[in-house]
Amino acid sequence: MKKLFILLILSIGLFACEDVIELDLNNAAPKLVIDAALELHEDGFTDATVLLTRSSAFYQEDIVFVNNAAVIVSDPSGTDHIFTLTNPGLYKNVTLNIQNGETYVLTVIDGDDIYTATQAFVSTVPYTRVEQSEITGFGDFTEITGYFNDPAGEDNYYLFEYIDEYNIEVDISDDEFSDGNESLTAFFMEDLPVGTAITLTIKGIDRRGFTFYDTLIQQTADGGGGPFDTQPATVRGNIINTTNPENFPYGYFRVSERFEIEYTVVDNP
Repeated sequence: MKKLFILLILSIGLFACEDVIELDLNNAAPKLVIDAALELHEDGFTDATVLLTRSSAFYQEDIVFVNNAAVIVSDPSGTDHIFTLTNPGLYKNVTLNIQNGETYVLTVIDGDDIYTATQAFVSTVPYTRVEQSEITGFGDFTEITGYFNDPAGEDNYYLFEYIDEYNIEVDISDDEFSDGNESLTAFFMEDLPVGTAITLTIKGIDRRGFTFYDTLIQQTADGGGGPFDTQPATVRGNIINTTNPENFPYGYFRVSERFEIEYTVVDNP
């Protein structure tokens, strides 16, 4: 819809002018987009995934996956963990066991370019409970709220994810105004049937990660769906190109502790 609106405005401008105007709508060379995450689950399992795509031109809707790259994560002992392509653009590893307080190095080799990022583990806290409420007025919404206790005396940043059979939503927050207090994140969903199973996830991120995801969410807010439904084609993160700095990538390398809580939608809570 956002692209359609832009095209409509451009069309009006063109018909109002006699001169021919040539438009260059993001026709720059595609850049590598890296969505890399190492996540430590509550049971001690490490989920290690790297999604590689290429940024696309203005009119291109299809996602271009990168399937011939080399992806490696080095742990603090110097051991290299090789990632394997499991789906288009998606690389996974099953040998990593990330630890609190440790730092990890990501390396992606794409043709002649070598991309690297160094990221420390970021811990977080679990949810304590989930509440549901109904909102009526300008449309009917179900509000799903997850609560957690923010640790006192430290700067904390959070990445939240809401998942059900019909929806995926992402949000972020910090503790600037809630340090040491009970905090919450709320998601507002339309047409959520009774009995819908919901998973809420909380993940630790650092301040730089918070800024990255804040920019990404704002960039895609008008497009509908979650922020990862489209490529983050204008958002730079913490990954650099060591062979050609000008050909920098988009995306982020995150090392997070995560907690989940399950909830089932009820009738008239």
